[in-house]
Amino acid sequence: MALGSNGLVIRRVKKIKKGGHHGGAWKIALADFALAMMAFFLVLWIMSVASPEELRSIEGYFQDPTGASTAGYSANPIDLGGSPAKSTEKKLDLQLPQAGSIDVQSRDKFLGNGPDSAESKSINNMLREEMSKMNTLLSQQKNMRIEITPLGVRITLLDDPDKPMFERGSARMMPDIENTLLSMAPIFNKVTNPIVITGHTDSSKFGGGQVDNWDLSALRANAARHILEEGGVEDKRIAQVIGLSDTIPYNRLDTDSAENRRISITLLTDDAYKKLLDQNRSNFGNPGQQSDLKITPETVF
Repeated sequence: MALGSNGLVIRRVKKIKKGGHHGGAWKIALADFALAMMAFFLVLWIMSVASPEELRSIEGYFQDPTGASTAGYSANPIDLGGSPAKSTEKKLDLQLPQAGSIDVQSRDKFLGNGPDSAESKSINNMLREEMSKMNTLLSQQKNMRIEITPLGVRITLLDDPDKPMFERGSARMMPDIENTLLSMAPIFNKVTNPIVITGHTDSSKFGGGQVDNWDLSALRANAARHILEEGGVEDKRIAQVIGLSDTIPYNRLDTDSAENRRISITLLTDDAYKKLLDQNRSNFGNPGQQSDLKITPETVF
């Protein structure tokens, strides 16, 4: 039809129906997902903090919820009845003092001086001052370390490849280290603290003979004890002499390093010496002395 004519024009409009309201179904799905994720991470946290006994108990419950679990625990891992749950970790500590026991004062209690922190600092300052006065041997020892540790003050003599302390594969001391220990003995006599001597080796193995690193570390620690006693240190001050082989390297990045071959001499604080005695008596003492303890399952568990 030509434009401008008076003809009738019909316009057809196509109606598009829009979707209705969908509701909150997606919110329910999101809430279920969040709840599942929370439960998942809760299970991961429980598995990371649970003890092996608790894990076996949970495993037994899921294998047989209505019967006894394989770990020997109750079929109900969670007690909702209000009764106290029995601990699965049964620990017996025989080092705790008995009720009504008295503290017997003995030589064990008096060796050492003062509180731990002040005592360690005092010993450390004394050692450094006395060694600085000796301008011969001790002041020239570049491989000597004086450190404060939880046990007290530790003097460590590190080996030097150019100037070894011992003959290789032997506990025979070189004259220089022997003179060093003899010079240190009068300094140790200025205090009354008990002494622990430990011997260490590197991780390298050597052939020939029947002596290994365990023997070598113990023999060298004992050789240091002999020299200190020769220098005037009383034998009753020696609390412990042990050989640790290569189990505690001074240089953990290089276990074959020469500085791992060393002798450590620790002046114990009073509290550290008491704890050492208590541990040794409990672990290595006469078990017959503990027969008088009245132990029943109720008191232990």
